[in-house]
Parts: sequence; structure tokens; C-alpha cells
Amino acid sequence: MLRVIAIDDEPLALRQIVSYINKVPSLQLVAQCLSAIEAQHILDRDEIDAIFCDINMPDLNGLEFVRMLQNPPLVVFTTAYSEYAIEGFKVEAVDYLLKPYTFKEFSQTVERLSARVELQKRAKAADEVDPEDVIYVRADRMDISVPLSTIRAVLGMGEYLRIYTTDRPRPIVTLATMKSMEERLPSDRFMRIHRSSIVALSHIRKVAKGRLLLSDGMELSVGDNYRPSLDTWMNQHSLS
Repeated sequence: MLRVIAIDDEPLALRQIVSYINKVPSLQLVAQCLSAIEAQHILDRDEIDAIFCDINMPDLNGLEFVRMLQNPPLVVFTTAYSEYAIEGFKVEAVDYLLKPYTFKEFSQTVERLSARVELQKRAKAADEVDPEDVIYVRADRMDISVPLSTIRAVLGMGEYLRIYTTDRPRPIVTLATMKSMEERLPSDRFMRIHRSSIVALSHIRKVAKGRLLLSDGMELSVGDNYRPSLDTWMNQHSLS
């Protein structure tokens, strides 16, 4: 849920956008403000994800207000004056709602806002990944970064490998050998359980009768040559 502020010096316009915000389950209205100065006090004390801000306001207009913010939240400008559009995008506004706007237009803006938040989250997550916790694999004519923490299983497919991850709906297919992958993956986090499969130990949910169940429901056979290593690991992590 996105924590938002609505800012507009016109009470009727403010009431409208507040009513729209309250209709969207993904938005949480933290405050409604009749001036940018009032909104500044809210930003100083609360964590806000986005602001819906009118531009043509007395004392301090919306553009000036956003420019003076050191770490501004995401911004959607609302105004009756189309000539402000270019200036609005110069300060990296997510969108620009021209009054009077409909709830459908507002909803489309919220979708853009949510997409921008998701991009920011992914970029932040990528920045926080330890370089030692990443492998690069060649797929689709490019080198793809794969955090080890996202890998559930690696399955052999002839000369290719299928890498199943938690953040992709489909496996990554790359030209490589099981041996090279086994050598690259840390043995305290991954285990080869078959000549054609490696699993992330943290994703094992059940082991029974030579079969292994992973967290995503994938079921794999445990090869006879690999069963002793798996049994040893299971015994080390078993309460019984």
C-alpha cells in the first residue's frame, strides 16, 4: 500500500481527489493539505511514498515546492493549466492530471505510480545484492545476473541447464554443464541430488522414498550415488 498526500488550495478539488484516493485499495491517504507549506510539515515527520500536488497555488506553487525537496517522494501533478506539463516532467513527475479528470484517468495514473514504485524496489534490491552472491549466465544472447538467493533448482537438459528462480515465471536456459554449475554454487547452500539436478537446500520441504519436494511443488528424484550426502545433511538438520 502506498502512503500518499493530496495537496490542493481549492477545497472542492481537494475533496474530489481525496474521494478518488479513498476508492483505490492500494492507496493510503496520510493527509490532505490546502497548501504546500502544510504538506511540508507532514513530509518532515512521516514517510510518504507519493504526493498528488496542485501546481497553481498561492505562497508556494507545486513546482517550486517539489524543487525545494531534498528527497522528494514520487509526484503526480494536478492542475487546470496544460502549459505546466513540460515543467512538471522536468522534475521527474510520474504523471500529470489535467483538471477536470475522471476516476478512470486517475486510476490509470495510479497504475503508472505503482509501476514506478516497483521499478524503484527492483533497483534498490539490485543495489543491495552482494557481488559474491551473484552468478552470470549466458541466455538469450546476453549475460544475465542471477542472485544465488533466488535459485530454487538447476536441472540438466542435454547440453543445456534450466535454472529455476523465485523471481522469474520461467526457467533461465543456458548452455553449461552440471559439473561447472555444481562447482560454482556454494556447497553449504546447494546440493547435487541427481546427475541432472541441483537443489537449493533452503527450498527442500520433504524427502521420502527417494523423492524430494521443493517449496514451489517441484518433485525430483534423488539418485542412488547422491543419497548418502543428502541423508547426512538431513541428519545434521533433524531434531530426531
